[in-house]
Amino acid sequence: MQGSEKELEKFVSKLDNERSWLLKNIDNGKWPEIRKELASLEREISKLILRLKEVDSETKNN
Repeated sequence: MQGSEKELEKFVSKLDNERSWLLKNIDNGKWPEIRKELASLEREISKLILRLKEVDSETKNN
């Protein structure tokens, strides 16, 4: 189990880095024609990260 927990942590960390990169680029004015869609995607990724962290925390507590 411990190996899969570490894999989840690595995945969440990488996903968060990619989300951060996307947000920086949106804030810097890239892709103005699809800014709303990308901002929405960034928010959904953020929610997913939070959910994954909750699941990881719950599995560690059980």
